[in-house]
Amino acid sequence: MIHLHITAIVVSIILFLVVYFMYRGNNSADNKVAKILHMVLRLFYLIVLFSGLMIYVGNMEGISNSGSHMQYGIKVLLGLLSVVFMEVSIVRLKKQSTSATMLMILTLVLIIATIVMGSVLPLGIL
Repeated sequence: MIHLHITAIVVSIILFLVVYFMYRGNNSADNKVAKILHMVLRLFYLIVLFSGLMIYVGNMEGISNSGSHMQYGIKVLLGLLSVVFMEVSIVRLKKQSTSATMLMILTLVLIIATIVMGSVLPLGIL
């Protein structure tokens, strides 16, 4: 399940950047490729959230034995915020909002913080 989760995260980040720059170049209603990729990105959001939940539930005993509930709670919160901010930044760009650039920077900071937090946890890569 961890392989599915990490693969879905990588694909989501790549799709997010592709969709973001496609909407940045052309956010008119004629940009059907960006709309389709945006829907695929939303599907990968669900895969990331589902696989993360399954990893958390499947390793609940190990998490409680290591005493790191708080760290995993923060990781879950960062992961949820990353997904939310990814979607919000694309929608704001699509609607031609002025705060899209600042939101994109905040989104990238959240994604990096989530990856670092996930890497240093006991179930993480490091």
